[in-house]
Amino acid sequence: MSAEWMNIQIMECEDVVGRAVTVFRQSDGTHQRYVLGNGRKVEANADGTFVIPETAMELRVMGV
Repeated sequence: MSAEWMNIQIMECEDVVGRAVTVFRQSDGTHQRYVLGNGRKVEANADGTFVIPETAMELRVMGV
């Protein structure tokens, strides 16, 4: 059975070249995760930025 993920926060971010990217914070009631609109997971950094793991591309929040 797959988990039902619910969006609990939507963050507009930009990558290093200025392209807009949306990051969703989701919860299944027990766990949280961050994903792009296409479902690809991203990792949250302590400084509030995000990284796309396989690319090491950093995303900075523009607005919440």
